[in-house]
Amino acid sequence: MRIIADRNIPLLPSLLAEQELVQVDAREISADSLTQADALVVRSVTQVDSRLLTGSSVRFVATATSGVDHVDLPWLANSGIAFSSAAGANATAVADYVMAAFSWYLQSTGKRPEQLRCGIVGIGHVGTEVLRRFRALGCMTLACDPPRQESGDSLASNFEGLSALSVCDVVSVHVPLISSGRHATVGLIDGAFLRALPRGALLINTSRGGVLNERDASRILTVRKDIRLVLDVFAGEPCADPSLVRVTGLITPHIAGYSRLAKHLAARQVAKALMGFFELAVPPSNEGADSTDQMRLELVTGQPDEVWQVALKSFDLTAISDTFKSSIKRGNSEEVFDSLRKQCSERPEYSECSAGGQMTASASDYMAGLGFAVGRESGRS
Repeated sequence: MRIIADRNIPLLPSLLAEQELVQVDAREISADSLTQADALVVRSVTQVDSRLLTGSSVRFVATATSGVDHVDLPWLANSGIAFSSAAGANATAVADYVMAAFSWYLQSTGKRPEQLRCGIVGIGHVGTEVLRRFRALGCMTLACDPPRQESGDSLASNFEGLSALSVCDVVSVHVPLISSGRHATVGLIDGAFLRALPRGALLINTSRGGVLNERDASRILTVRKDIRLVLDVFAGEPCADPSLVRVTGLITPHIAGYSRLAKHLAARQVAKALMGFFELAVPPSNEGADSTDQMRLELVTGQPDEVWQVALKSFDLTAISDTFKSSIKRGNSEEVFDSLRKQCSERPEYSECSAGGQMTASASDYMAGLGFAVGRESGRS
């Protein structure tokens, strides 16, 4: 069986060792390369549609991502091509990103989590984990997910409409990109929502660029300079609109879901789905190989303010954003977009970092709430 796969998906050579695996740079996957392929495994960089697959022998497509807006699912279904994604594989990695952005906000404003109202738009795999962490930090939380609420899910009975979240100090967006229908999300975060945000609010978008109306954001945030905007996604990736960049506090090259653990889990999920479709023996899982010795983080002052410094140092969004912004000014953002993503693919998650030292009780609770491992031996004062 011949499989064409993005070369930046880890583990596939070992997971698919008995198959003919051809690894290709994502931007070089083309219709010509798929004429004799049985399966295709991609990431979000590759657009999978009729232009790519017409005339190919591909019977199965998988994406090692949670988002699927780069895949024409109706066309695949009509063409009899099976599909699988890695839904949920990057949930903890994206939640780490949101917590790093939140720590940046707390560090720059001097606020405490329990003083803040935090809204989460989209309560799927990622949104659920982000909601859990905000609550663990002591924030008052509001959740919005109309499709889930309408499904009759009892857990969604207390969800709010989007407009209710405009009172929140922090809003984090985790919805799929849907272009039409009752629950379309294109331009969901628009000028009206931005204008209604309280003074000094933080908006984080790690979902898809089209969810934010970028024209509205550029115009309104030029006036509302008090609003802090953190973007990991934007229309036209890998090239961002300079007018949008000028109003962002942090902008990063779609790396929120990039961690070593997330990448490995996604690879295992799609390999298992592929092997199942073709009725091949699934190789034994070796998830223990993902384990590494925990990184030790020693707090010096043990005060809550140091927590935000440690969280941001462990996932340095500021440095990544500075590098990416500089590349946009120089005009080589596409090259830097890819190189930064490659660098971030090996980053450890917060859960792989063990916090210790002489911490106050509140600092210890904050570290645990953010997602760090906090040992019982950590001192409390």
